[in-house]
Amino acid sequence: MKNVILILIATLGLTFGSFAQKGKWSNPVFMEGSSFGNYFQRLHKLGDFETMLKFTSSECVKKNGKDKLFKEFENMKFDYEIKLKNKIENSDGTITLNYEKKNVMTEKGMLRIVVRVENDTVKFVSSNAFLK
Repeated sequence: MKNVILILIATLGLTFGSFAQKGKWSNPVFMEGSSFGNYFQRLHKLGDFETMLKFTSSECVKKNGKDKLFKEFENMKFDYEIKLKNKIENSDGTITLNYEKKNVMTEKGMLRIVVRVENDTVKFVSSNAFLK
């Protein structure tokens, strides 16, 4: 009986350990209780553009520059409801998150956000709504 309990405890410890190694920021579908797009939108609504920059890929920062990105984030229209519909893992290592978006007038559309996992953290690469 003791051996079974020890094996069970060891198995659970290894299972939880593997979740912890991945990092809580590495899954674009489950971040802070929602998806990357919802988290990014929340940062925008709070005006936390500095943190948005921290969650932007080094490739995107290098290509556009911090000042341009800061202005893009500040001026972008992100005032609609979004709901994650699916994710596509691309051959170049990026992940495309497809969101259904609805505004106040109940007009629907599609928002695509491309992300990449860098150093165990999901980072923004581009979107069809801004930084095309």
